[in-house]
Amino acid sequence: MKNECIHNDLIFYIDNELSVEKRTAVEKHLEECADCRSFLAFLQDGMQVIEKEKNPEVSPFFYTRLNARLEEKEESRVQNQWVRLVQPAFFSVLLVAGIYGGLKLGSNASSLKSEQHATSSIQMLNDFDAEPLESFLLDEL
Repeated sequence: MKNECIHNDLIFYIDNELSVEKRTAVEKHLEECADCRSFLAFLQDGMQVIEKEKNPEVSPFFYTRLNARLEEKEESRVQNQWVRLVQPAFFSVLLVAGIYGGLKLGSNASSLKSEQHATSSIQMLNDFDAEPLESFLLDEL
């Protein structure tokens, strides 16, 4: 038998699912081939680990801790609902206060600066005459 064929049959050999003649052929090959014996040992070790981990022991306090944690999350959900309601109102009040403060600060600016700004914008409009593209656009208005 080839090694590849026996490697495919080793799982069935471990589970005793091979026919009698196939099982004797695999056993005969295992007696001759050290590589296949080591692979069989590797598979058996892996199967033992799987069987051991298949049914882990459950802690007796697992369900009580799980239930306590779920109740804790329900309490935090109630608190989160209030936070979701109050938080937008707080930020809205903060935004309105910021806008009001900005308008108050802006109204205290000197009228001289606003006059200087008006004359500078007039100068900028006069500078458009020097550019042919801008003057073309201004003629359309």
